[in-house]
Amino acid sequence: MRRLSPIMAILLTILLVPLAAWAAPQRHTLPNGLKVITSENHEAPVVSFQVWVRAGSIYEKKGEYGITHLIEHMIFKGTPRRPAGQMASEIEALGGEVNAYTTFDHTNYYVTAASASAGPALDILADAVVGASFDQAELTKEKEVVIEEIRMNQNNPSRRMGWEVFAQAFGDSPYGRPIIGSVASVRAISRQDILDYRARWYRAPGMLVVAVGDFKTAEILPLIAKAFAPVSNQPAPAFKLPPDPRALGPRLKIMRDKVSQASISMVWLTPGLPDPVVYALDMAATVLGDGETSRLYSRLKEKQGLVDSANASAYTPEGVGLFEVEASLAPDKVEGAWPAMLQQAMTLATQPPSGEELKRARVNRAAGFVRARQTMQGQARELGYFEMFRGGFEHMATYMQRFNAVDVAAVADTARRWLSPAGLSVVIQVPEGAKVPDLAALKKAAMAAYTQAPAKAAPDQPQRVVLDNGLTLLIKPARAVPLVSYLLAAPGGQAAEGQGQAGLYSLWSRAVERGTKDMSYEELTRELEDMAGSVSGYSSKTSAGLSGSFLAQDWKRGLELLAKVWTGASFPADQVERAKKEQLAALRAQENSPVSRAFKRFRRLVYGEHPFGHDPLGTPETLAKLGPEQLKAAMGRMRGPGGCVLAVVGDVDPQAFIAEVKSLLGGLKGQAAQVTVPPLTTPAQPKVEKIDEPQAKQSQIMLGFVAPGLESPERWPLELADAVLGGMGGRLFEDLRDKRSLAYAVQPFYSPAKGGGIFGIYMGVGPGKEQAALAGIGLHLGRMQAQAPSPKEMARAKAYYLGGYAIGLQSYASQATAMAGGELNGLGWLYYTKVPEFVKAVSAEQVLATVKKYLNPEHRAELIAGPPPQKEAQPKAK
Repeated sequence: MRRLSPIMAILLTILLVPLAAWAAPQRHTLPNGLKVITSENHEAPVVSFQVWVRAGSIYEKKGEYGITHLIEHMIFKGTPRRPAGQMASEIEALGGEVNAYTTFDHTNYYVTAASASAGPALDILADAVVGASFDQAELTKEKEVVIEEIRMNQNNPSRRMGWEVFAQAFGDSPYGRPIIGSVASVRAISRQDILDYRARWYRAPGMLVVAVGDFKTAEILPLIAKAFAPVSNQPAPAFKLPPDPRALGPRLKIMRDKVSQASISMVWLTPGLPDPVVYALDMAATVLGDGETSRLYSRLKEKQGLVDSANASAYTPEGVGLFEVEASLAPDKVEGAWPAMLQQAMTLATQPPSGEELKRARVNRAAGFVRARQTMQGQARELGYFEMFRGGFEHMATYMQRFNAVDVAAVADTARRWLSPAGLSVVIQVPEGAKVPDLAALKKAAMAAYTQAPAKAAPDQPQRVVLDNGLTLLIKPARAVPLVSYLLAAPGGQAAEGQGQAGLYSLWSRAVERGTKDMSYEELTRELEDMAGSVSGYSSKTSAGLSGSFLAQDWKRGLELLAKVWTGASFPADQVERAKKEQLAALRAQENSPVSRAFKRFRRLVYGEHPFGHDPLGTPETLAKLGPEQLKAAMGRMRGPGGCVLAVVGDVDPQAFIAEVKSLLGGLKGQAAQVTVPPLTTPAQPKVEKIDEPQAKQSQIMLGFVAPGLESPERWPLELADAVLGGMGGRLFEDLRDKRSLAYAVQPFYSPAKGGGIFGIYMGVGPGKEQAALAGIGLHLGRMQAQAPSPKEMARAKAYYLGGYAIGLQSYASQATAMAGGELNGLGWLYYTKVPEFVKAVSAEQVLATVKKYLNPEHRAELIAGPPPQKEAQPKAK
């Protein structure tokens, strides 16, 4: 009998333990041919239902471009049982979240809710998918919303580039067209077109329902069967992708855009499912571009300094696929980077992966499966994907077996066969004036590179322990998945930055794990990736520290590495410079995003010179003044251990953990410097700013107010005011988007920190709609100040907030963050468990009083960033 190698035994353990905790997924087939997958998981009181439809944009005929995505929008716009807007309100009143997405080859409608509301949540989702009315008036309005979404995408350089990559790779074929369609194609779609498309593709044999969570299959399955019984039992028409008539590549597209950061994408056409080459493509992509020890990152970024980020991926839907190598970089590095990217891609054939690289790839891919199973919706996504596209959910395990079976020869052969100049398309996005290759140079370099190629948690109780040196330990055992998450937090962050030091703690968070007294950055990174673990710095408004995530089998070594970084971070000068370049790249990327630019300016408008008003990333000028000495000084102020908190959530024995921490950190002495947040100043009169962006396709509107912070009891009425206004069933969405079609995106936001925060409203609108949008926001703020929310609105708002809160706390990392944050902010380490009772106790009158107090229009900050008003043409003189 063949013995399993140690690494294979570990991988099989990783895969089998979570599956056991799922209580065995089951497949059912309804009389009309609809498949149903159920998976009971009683770890958390949450359920997730997903409806997968084998209908994506590649199924659209001429005259239907964008119809799949438009149907996704319209599916929740009313049924014979529920008028438009009621579904979102109902689901949020249950504490749930409902949404959908459209891809090239499928559409997914999903709802996540508290398990106590499983039946009603399922009923709402099924009613939408099965019984959508597609009302003509609603369709007219929703087209405008989709058109605003198209404009928003046109306004986004990265989204434009993504479209161009697929257009170059696939040409005038279904995969070469934007899923969302165009303004003209969406306007031309009729209600009858929608009814015909739905009748053609929304048939039971081409659909799948996935249910995961805290329910009993015997109770939920009859509800699913009844709800989806009306779906046609006829199979959908046969579908086959049309051939690509274009000449062979390589192809080159240069996009000269208003951007500060350049981007390069190289893609090769490859086979898709069910071709077995997809496993070798996945392995090739992992070795080439997954993680900081990957070839692209370690060679192009760390050694040569050509790029700010780089990665590789294999996109392998049915029939066709793409192997992509992409990078983000400074514009002046493009000339040297693109040939190097080609050469690195071909090293898969010329320098086949080492045994160490294959081992690391296998561990990290397996760890990805484990982490995806932390939430009910993540488990449902995996089940649905494998059932619909990989031959059955059972193949989740066989996928890893086949992936692990990929050897050096398979990767090399795959690279030689498929990474050829004939299938290559290159898209380069640069600002005006940047040097770029021409097609002749690309063909020559591509050919030169190519020719070189030959279970349920145990009832452990959480506990708080303070060591003799003052370090506070927060321990919450959880054993649903074999993971451990750490958070080591100290006072710091933006509020601790001195004059002219904006960006200090963000830079600290990037540089802190880049080498210790006895481990180089490369040694540390290699060991972390070998065990599929991570240690990363983080920085917030009032704290900073380290986070760590490890498979349970590596918890002790992971903790050792976390302690090494905390006690021995050395901030090597060369690594600090690299971290600084990354931060400058992030600043450039921020300037590429209209929404990010607007939020940056809005934050400054609201907070002024307060530390919270500075960009957390700093500025090129402030970063130029920061170096190893400033980072070491910041580390010295934070290290503690008194005043610091180490939280752990996961599959770990509390006593063993305490003993290990004492051994590693018990000898530290000292007290972390406390951070005092300066008081916030409420504007005495409105602060209004208009920023003209002539190239913009859309205006970004933000209206906001200085608001109370985390520690204030007035936080909770404001959270509920946010919930009354927000969500798809909230006042803003129902009126400004659904009824008036003013925007694709309209959302209130309340962002409290220790010492204060912002309550605001964001909208992205088309040119000429700015004043109507501002008037609409003003109308709703006035209504909030004039009358308390109704009992129905309060019930929905509380359920909406608490449902989202529960869903957000599913991962171990989020629980560790909540415990450490409560302790560090003086609220108590179990404060997060009391949030439901705080929210439930808020009255409508408290919401009204708090809104009147803080959301006064006379104290508002208002920003509009977008195209200047169009000047009216003057009549010609006769």
